[in-house]
Amino acid sequence: MMRILQMVLGLALLLFASHGVAQVGAPLESLLAAVELRVVEGPQDGVSVVEDASGLRYSLEQRGQALARVAGEALFDPPGLAASARVMAAATGYFEAIEQPLIEYFRANLANLAGLGTFPVSVEGFELVLAVEGDAAPFRVRWAIGLAAVPEELFPPARHALGPSDARYVVREFSDLQCPFCARYAVQVLPILEATLLARGDVRFEYHHFALGGSLVHGALAAEATECVSDANEAEPKAFWRYTEALFVRQSVWSPMVDPSDYFIRLAPEIGLSGDGVEACLAEGVHRESVLRASSAASLLGIRGTPTVFVGPYQLRDFGSIEGYLQAMGWIDVFAAP
Repeated sequence: MMRILQMVLGLALLLFASHGVAQVGAPLESLLAAVELRVVEGPQDGVSVVEDASGLRYSLEQRGQALARVAGEALFDPPGLAASARVMAAATGYFEAIEQPLIEYFRANLANLAGLGTFPVSVEGFELVLAVEGDAAPFRVRWAIGLAAVPEELFPPARHALGPSDARYVVREFSDLQCPFCARYAVQVLPILEATLLARGDVRFEYHHFALGGSLVHGALAAEATECVSDANEAEPKAFWRYTEALFVRQSVWSPMVDPSDYFIRLAPEIGLSGDGVEACLAEGVHRESVLRASSAASLLGIRGTPTVFVGPYQLRDFGSIEGYLQAMGWIDVFAAP
């Protein structure tokens, strides 16, 4: 089983750098046009049965005006595998970028998946569920693909947030303070979110620590420092955000240090915040355990890198543009439970 899980992770990592526009979450007609499918039944109870040029049929589940899920079943001989992979790839919006990788993944793994029952495969931003039957190739495969959605109760609570507690839309960033891409997000993206989405009054932004470790050796200590400074400035609601921004802006200064503890202690008064008790807080590791718990919670969500950004239950692939956030907010509106 561990070997299979490693293969699944390999597929997800392969897709990480790809970009596309999801057909799932868009009007059903977009997928019909993209792969030349024709409707043969329905819609009935929100499900249409469609057929491709090879005669294979697929069910398309629609909620409101948006496509929610695509499912199919086929004998994965070369024609059936190619046709199914084409529809799966189109459903993600990645199209040709992952069509061949999907084919190669199935060829390499179907024998290991046969007889395991339903098996989820992570495809960046999507969940592909497989059920493989047969003792030898060609295997019969039932599959379904839809947007990956993290249940609300699985997200850890956030100590630091901007916006109303009852906001309809919640943006969650998982960040490592030593990560240069996180610094870029804090300096370039977050101010735009504050000026646009947060100004609406129905959006909340949450910051979650995710200390990656490895080469980012000071990320966890920097996270502890932000919490110590927050404790020392309880009367200043923006203390955490001011100190975090300063850490990101000056990341190139403290990141190469052997031990940046003294720098973290000096930084608070340098930017006009109280540093009372920060030295003792860091020395005693007051927030060490909470940072470790936050990082473990992020790992349990399947997060592998930083920054990782969610809007509601959906992980954003394009977190650098407002359009990505608005698209996910639209999914929340369409797919929210009645």
